Amino acid sequence: MPRDLHAVAKEDTLQGLPQLTKSPEAVENSSANMDEDRSSAMDATDEDDAVERFQTASTSKRDELHPYTQSLSPKDVDSCTRLEEEAFPPQERCTREKFQYRLKHCGELSLGIFTSHSENQIPTSETAAPVYSGAPERKAVLLGHILATKTTNPTVTDKDMAIPSPDNPDPSAGHKEEGRTICIHSLAVLPEFRKRGLGTTLMKAFLQRTESHDIADRAALIAHDHLIPYYESFGFVNKGESACKFGGGGWYDMVKDLEPGDKPSRQGGAE
Repeated sequence: MPRDLHAVAKEDTLQGLPQLTKSPEAVENSSANMDEDRSSAMDATDEDDAVERFQTASTSKRDELHPYTQSLSPKDVDSCTRLEEEAFPPQERCTREKFQYRLKHCGELSLGIFTSHSENQIPTSETAAPVYSGAPERKAVLLGHILATKTTNPTVTDKDMAIPSPDNPDPSAGHKEEGRTICIHSLAVLPEFRKRGLGTTLMKAFLQRTESHDIADRAALIAHDHLIPYYESFGFVNKGESACKFGGGGWYDMVKDLEPGDKPSRQGGAE
């Protein structure tokens, strides 16, 4: 039976992937497989040397972050907005209004990758919340995010990209709880934290969680042509040019069929 992610949003989002993430309480050093992240999908385009492919990142650069993943909520709106402003050109950013809508109506579908940090040098530090009440200088700082909604369509449409509003109360726009397609609207990583495997970690965690809780039959996104090989590495299939005109168009439909139900842990966590 499909499971409601509202009931599991606080569960460990990387079950079976212990080497890919850490919570603030478990910050011991460890090594992890480091695929190069491509911080771009749906609402964004990659500005981070997209022609290079899947380089191995330095484990020391990653280990110092002790990254961990958790579901997003409306309290993360400001951090998500700031991250998007840092990551993408204006015409391809998710707006604050879209973040408010998506995190309010289906925030349990979205996922963030965080670091517990006490410095204010990271752009999203200013909007971060304290991690521990006894140490307010330690903040849960957002490094990357995946924003998602559901649709009844097999691929992403402009209606799926839109949100209803008082000026545009279109019932066909936005999130559809009954849908069985997950629309990935944005895979974003702060530019200064790319090349550390964070985007790959985030996508693998997102897909594993979605499959294990059987909330959809497929995941869909739109991407620019130079990112097609990157998304193919996660199992997405290129369905050809997209009809979406978001950000000026020029997108390709990418779709991945999801395998429902609990699955055995993957050896090493990063195949």
